[in-house]
Parts: sequence; C-alpha cells; structure tokens
Amino acid sequence: MPDPVDVAHLLRRTGFVADPARVAALAAQPWDVTVDQLLDTTGVPSDTEPAFFSEGLADWQLERQLQLWWLERMRTAPVPIVERMALFWHGHFATENQKVGDSLLMYRQNALFRRLALGSFRQLVQEMSVQPAMLAYLDNDKNRKGAPNENFARELMELFTLGVNEYSQPDVVASARAWTGHNTLDGDPRQYHFYLNRHDTDPKTFMGETRAWDGPEIIDYLLDENPTTQATAARFIARKLFGHLAYPDPPDAVLGAIAAEFVAADLEIRALVRAILLHPAFLSPEARAGHVRTPVEWVVCALQVLGLDAPATNPQWWLYDMGQLPFEPPHVAGWEDNGFWLSTGNVWARANFARHATWRIYSAGTGLLAETKAMTVPAAVQRAFDVFTIDTPSPATRARLEEWLAAQRGDGSAWRELQVLNLITLMMLTPEFTIA
Repeated sequence: MPDPVDVAHLLRRTGFVADPARVAALAAQPWDVTVDQLLDTTGVPSDTEPAFFSEGLADWQLERQLQLWWLERMRTAPVPIVERMALFWHGHFATENQKVGDSLLMYRQNALFRRLALGSFRQLVQEMSVQPAMLAYLDNDKNRKGAPNENFARELMELFTLGVNEYSQPDVVASARAWTGHNTLDGDPRQYHFYLNRHDTDPKTFMGETRAWDGPEIIDYLLDENPTTQATAARFIARKLFGHLAYPDPPDAVLGAIAAEFVAADLEIRALVRAILLHPAFLSPEARAGHVRTPVEWVVCALQVLGLDAPATNPQWWLYDMGQLPFEPPHVAGWEDNGFWLSTGNVWARANFARHATWRIYSAGTGLLAETKAMTVPAAVQRAFDVFTIDTPSPATRARLEEWLAAQRGDGSAWRELQVLNLITLMMLTPEFTIA
C-alpha cells in the first residue's frame, strides 16, 4: 500500500489540500486505484450559468462576482482535479476580460475548460478556437479575406499547440488566411459565426501542403493528420502539464514516456494526467519540492483549511496584488509558474491576505487552534502543522516556530489571544504551505 505522505502529495497536486481523513482512506488501497478515482469526473456538479448574470450589473461587477463564484467552486469541488485543470487551461489558453469586456463570455470559456478539462485535447483546441472570448481577445472576430489578422494563427501554434520555432512565418500567413471568416456574429458578438463571403477560399501552402485550407483543418492537421506535428504538440503539452503537476523541465526519458502515452491515447488529456501521476518521477524528491502554489491555489487551500468561504473574505482583491487574478491573466502567454511566485511583493501580498483571513477567523469565533493555548510549545506547533495539513515540516521551520511561540508566550504584556492569531498567520506563510 502507498505511503500516506505520497498520497498527501498526490492530493495536493491534483487538488488544493490533503485532508488527513481522505489521506488515510486512500492510503489503504493501491496507488493506481486511487489515481483512477481522482480522475473520475462522474461526481462533478452541473455547470449552470450563475444567476448574477441576469441581475443587470455592470461588467466590472459581474467579473468580481464571477471571480468569487469560481473561487468558491474550487473551494467546494468534490472532484478538485477538474477545477485544477480548468485553472491550468485558463493559463494556457489565456484570455483577459480587460480586452474581451464581457464576463458572460469569460464564464462560457471557463465552462468549456471545465467540461473538457480531462477530455480530448484536439476537441478542446477546436472549441476554444471559435469560442467568442478567444475570437475577441486575439482579434479573429475581425479576420477576413483581403485583410488577414495573424494574431490567433500565430498563438495557435506558438503558445497553444507546438511551441516556439516549430513553424515559419509563411505558415502563420497561410493559417491566418485559413481562419478568415471565422468571426463573431454581426450585431451579437456573443455568438460565433462563419461568414463564407469573408473566407479566403483560395489555395494556401501550410507546412508544405497546398490546399484550400479552412481554419479547423489547420488544427486537425497539426494534432492528427501529421504525425510529426502531433508528436511535437504532445511533447509540448506534456512538458507544460508535467511542470504543473510535478516539477519543471523533466528529463527527456520522462517526457518521452508520458508524451508517448498521450499520443497512444489520441491526445486524451486524462491519459496524459494519469501517465504523469503513475510515473515514478511524480514521487521523486524533485517533484516534492517542485511546485510553488500559485496565488489562486494558495488562497483556495487557505480557505479550505480555515473553513472560510470566498464571499466572506473577498480574496480577489488580494489576488490582484499577488499577481493572479482569475479572468485577467497578464498577457496571452498566461501566468508564470513556480519560482515566479516567490517575489517579495507576492509574499507580502500573501501575508496581507493571511492576516485578513486570520481576523475573519477571530471575528467568526471558530476557535481555530484555540486548544493550543493549553499545550506545550512543541505540541502546539505540531497541532498547527496537523490543522494546516503540513505532514513533513522541515526541522528549520519547526524550530523557528517553536522559538517564536515560546517568546510570544513569554511576553507578559502581550494579549493572550495573539499567540493563536499569529500562529494561524505564520502557518499560512511557512515554506511548506507555500510549496505544495
């Protein structure tokens, strides 16, 4: 049977928190059975359009409501891998509402990422390509014969499927022409519409093939018809997803193995995720220390541990300062990962939210960690580790917290409750809570 520490690692990477009771239950069965259970999406709640879209709010208000809605959905998700993957795809197919200007379209794109989170990568790319939020964001809503726009055509290859230096400028031009006419509906930009009279039906040469290319055929060629580009795309996505679930820049042998399984499964995302989670590298020392929680992951984990909901804390205001505000990635390449989130400014923003959440706990009167006041210093610190689901704290972290708590208790002028409140705040800022 698997080590409970390994199971906790798996739960943190496929969701947001490693609940001790669930760790114990899953540690009593084979690893592959647990992986398959975590990837079973039959228990995902229905995805219906939130009611606030019919309340006549301004779009900036709708976006704030949508951010809270998604954070709360992540916090309460019974199948967290789906929300975790929707967040991954949101960063991969990055779209900013600041440009799109329609939160309903952002919700619909979010619903697409959730629906196909573990589905066919080819289908996901096809549907994403004609989703009105993406059409507006990368200007394909204006792409027409005689004035082709290259924005989407370029990013489709460079950021979404193949990676840099895997295509030529003539390929971009040909693809842009192929995507002409794939616009939004005149008079209703919330609907996709194909205008044949705006489509360039002339022959185009794309990657050495001359045809009367149409946009969706470009995707089919890259991800299905051409084995070379399919393999390139498989490695590109496998590398990025392995970096998200395990650690960045895996060795060629690891990357080759998981990419081969991705191709063998006809680019089914579930098969790729399963291959990553079953590979020995997923449990390596590099993997255990290889993922810094993004601000959204960190906030959702904190809310789960603290027992607070998103509307009670409004974390979107602090997420802006942390640098990862849902529905507002910084650019088309999405958010950075791992070490990027360890900047001084980001850590201070986390500290500010941690303190805010701590006071919310105090005002709610939950009594979180109140029992530690009657414990010895080592026992109190260990209790805090348990509550915050930190199973393997470093000796340095433990020693520093024990030293601090002893000093806090020794300060006769300090408010007695402060030792508990400060302990809650500090636990959220430990390296072990920051690195999942």
